[in-house]
Amino acid sequence: MRVLFLVDLFSIIEPMGVMQLSAIVKARGHETSICTIEEQDIFKAIVQFKPQVLACSFMTTEALRFKGLLEEVRRRYPSLILVAGGPHPTYYPQIMDTWPLDALVVGEGDRVFSDLLENLCAGKSLRSLMNVHTKEFKNAQGDLVSDLDELPFVDRGLVGQREPFKFIPMKSFFATRGCPYNCAYCFNSAFNAMHQGKGSIVRRRSVENLILEIEQVKAHYQLDFLRFGDDTFVMKYDAWVEEFVEQYRRRIKVPFYCLMNPNLAEERLIKALKEAGCYSIMMGIESGNEVVRRRVLGRSVTDRSIKEAFRLYHKYDIKVFSNTILALPETGLKEDLESLDFTLDCHPCYAGFTVYTPFPGTALGEYVKEKGYVKADDPLGASFPISLQSGSVLNTVTDRERDIHRNILVLAPVANMFRSVRNLISKRLIYWKPNFIFDLVGFCVRNYCNWKTFPFSLGPIGFLYLLKKVVGIDKNNYRTRLK
Repeated sequence: MRVLFLVDLFSIIEPMGVMQLSAIVKARGHETSICTIEEQDIFKAIVQFKPQVLACSFMTTEALRFKGLLEEVRRRYPSLILVAGGPHPTYYPQIMDTWPLDALVVGEGDRVFSDLLENLCAGKSLRSLMNVHTKEFKNAQGDLVSDLDELPFVDRGLVGQREPFKFIPMKSFFATRGCPYNCAYCFNSAFNAMHQGKGSIVRRRSVENLILEIEQVKAHYQLDFLRFGDDTFVMKYDAWVEEFVEQYRRRIKVPFYCLMNPNLAEERLIKALKEAGCYSIMMGIESGNEVVRRRVLGRSVTDRSIKEAFRLYHKYDIKVFSNTILALPETGLKEDLESLDFTLDCHPCYAGFTVYTPFPGTALGEYVKEKGYVKADDPLGASFPISLQSGSVLNTVTDRERDIHRNILVLAPVANMFRSVRNLISKRLIYWKPNFIFDLVGFCVRNYCNWKTFPFSLGPIGFLYLLKKVVGIDKNNYRTRLK
């Protein structure tokens, strides 16, 4: 059987979920390939690879592009089996009822994906397969994978020689699955509720299993920098951390990046991560207003905890990529400016901002829908949000506020990097009309800060390719509307 995976685009981060499923399918003797909507003609790929199955993985911001494409694929290739999985199908499985799909996987697909494809190709029943939805039935959720060491290492060969991955000496890994937090804006709250009683939400690979995979990748690919994509890389200083520090420092010796919660900023843990080789982290501020953080976002993190976390990471010279959300429900420009000031006071290496997006399935997304804060009749169905960097979809936000948000998105990293212009930006320039000059300056500073966070080397060809890609992403995210 030949399986063609379809994703929206390739960023510098590998499509790890698809690569895991590819490894599982290959272990059963099947062939796999991958293509993107952005860079490849899907119909040409179908002709060349001749798949029996087209397997799509996508997020909510990509849903509309997939819907239109799948309708055209079904029209041209009525016998091609179409299946979907990933974040959007998991949290908005209603698409199964109206989209041209043969089956949909909700949640983790490791245990059912191969059986699903083989049964579909053989015309066998899917009713015994947990996590699978069809137009006739919706099967219940099965147990979560409890022992991550049992899974094969992800299929690096699926994308290893594709652009941009063949140019980028940074590779991604996961040490864990699951997140113990239930932030109202995040998919993890919905995932946790969906899998109550289905096993431990947070699962962790053994240190040896993780190190073996990294060693294998290091032996076959250039590896200057390593990214751990876990929702929270470690929860506390424990025996696992001690073993990881010792083994990673001795056997890998490559600087790495990971995600951390500010509530976990214990000095002993941060010192250990630094000793292992931690170069940078991502840490969410989310809102500069503690009340909003707690009541709207369901995030029990105090201002004091965040500031102490930044102090410790600065002390150990670990670069911090922060994220702060603008245009949150039932807040206004006052809270957005508080978030800007709070973030700049923390002085991260990269002051990242996004605009709140009401993702389906999340507690806050459902609240927004119930309160009627969205512009379209079915904003979480027919008109999905398309970018975390575009204007707010909430009807409580004015066009004037959207312009200010856009200026904060592009100029906050500038104010953070050049402290002498902080007041000029935060008190004056953010109120100007968005313009090309702001976008250009913001583009240069953001990507410089990105490089400071992920300091991998690039040859001339890789640099030019990556430059082209980030320019394209910025054009999509920051469309200038000059009136």
